[in-house]
Amino acid sequence: MSHARRCLLENDLLRAEIDHGVGASLTDLAIKGPRGHWWPLLRRSPAIITRGEDSACYLLAPWSNRIDGGVFSFRGEKITVRTNWPDGTAIHGDVRDRPWRILDRSPLSARLRIDSRDHPDMNWPWAFCAQVRYEVSGGSLVCDLTITNAGEKPMPAGGGFHPFFNRVLWDVADDPVIKAAVTGRYPCERVMVVGPATREKVTELLVAGGPLRQPLDDIFDCPTGEASIQWPASGVTARFTSSEVFKHLVVFCPIRESGSPFPFFCVEPVSMVNNGFNLAERGVISNHGVRVLDPGESVAMSWTLDVSIAS
Repeated sequence: MSHARRCLLENDLLRAEIDHGVGASLTDLAIKGPRGHWWPLLRRSPAIITRGEDSACYLLAPWSNRIDGGVFSFRGEKITVRTNWPDGTAIHGDVRDRPWRILDRSPLSARLRIDSRDHPDMNWPWAFCAQVRYEVSGGSLVCDLTITNAGEKPMPAGGGFHPFFNRVLWDVADDPVIKAAVTGRYPCERVMVVGPATREKVTELLVAGGPLRQPLDDIFDCPTGEASIQWPASGVTARFTSSEVFKHLVVFCPIRESGSPFPFFCVEPVSMVNNGFNLAERGVISNHGVRVLDPGESVAMSWTLDVSIAS
């Protein structure tokens, strides 16, 4: 494993690095800052990684978030997938640690693909393909993810992106401000959604925009997918623009026992809620976000990160 398997996309403002050997994950996203240096907007990966969890941003497919106990029902049939998280859930699909194939690339873009049929141990009972395209354009990173049912029966699906944003850029006084067009937070038990989203104090904080200094691992209803992150001291703003599929937002803000925050936080555009497959089957909520794809059908998801620096 070496940098030879990584694709570098670069223009005058942004630089993105992709590891096609580990999930087509981003291993770096940097912005050109003071003195012309490249400053990592996302946490920078080690030189060698073996799992998407160590990347700067990994892909979620063919589902996002958690499946309770790795078990759900679909059209009356019990489906079981392997659990892969300490809490006994199956989380974030099964493409983030696997090799992807480069379809084409240029200095500014790259398109990659994975076919589940090439992986006999894929943790999903339906055949599917996923394709991602990254492009740097001016101050924007454009990310397009498509999931296709490659089998002979309908299948449920979901997806998303899992970026890890640095809390501090080039000014140590940075205290990031997150603002999002959320309409409510989903009540959860063991991080599993148990009812419709409700507007409460954290929702109000995100709508108004403010620094998050409390521990969070929550999912919010975000119909427009609009959000922004500001690093006030460095003068940097990153704005989200998402396709209509991304109507939910996960905010992960880990805090140490000492009360100090981790050096990163996550704001994740996702298509479905935690335990969405079970919620959809049981009719618990209507806006679960689960898509059912007929054979040969695809769902396309797009997320653009527009980055700017105050003059």
